Amino acid sequence: MVTLVQSRRLAARDAESIRRHLRIELEHRRAELGYWIGRPWWGNGFATEAARAVVGQAFAGLGLARVFAHHFVSNPASGRVMQKIGMRQEGVLRRHVIKWGRCEDLVVYGILPDDVTP
Repeated sequence: MVTLVQSRRLAARDAESIRRHLRIELEHRRAELGYWIGRPWWGNGFATEAARAVVGQAFAGLGLARVFAHHFVSNPASGRVMQKIGMRQEGVLRRHVIKWGRCEDLVVYGILPDDVTP
C-alpha cells in the first residue's frame, strides 16, 4: 500500500476517519485504488476529491497504464465515486468475498490515461 497524494482538505481531518491508497504493481504498470471514509465524512465529496488526485498522480507522476478499483454491490455510493472520476464499470465478480459471514459480489471499475478528462 502506497499513499501518493494527500489532499489539502483531507489533511485537516482525522487520519483514522479518511484513508486512500494505491497498491502499485510496477511490473504491469497498474495500481489498485482503495479508500475508506468514516461515516461522519460521508456526502462531502472527500472520497471523490482524494480518488481524483490519486488517479491523476498515478498517470502523470508514475506513468501507469491502468488504475482499477472495486466495491461491494451493497455499497453503490462507492461506485458513484468511481464513476465521478471517470472510471468505467468492467464487470461483476459474483460471490467473490465473504463479508460478515455473507457472500458479496464485487463490481470492478477501471480507468486508463486516455479516459481522464482535464
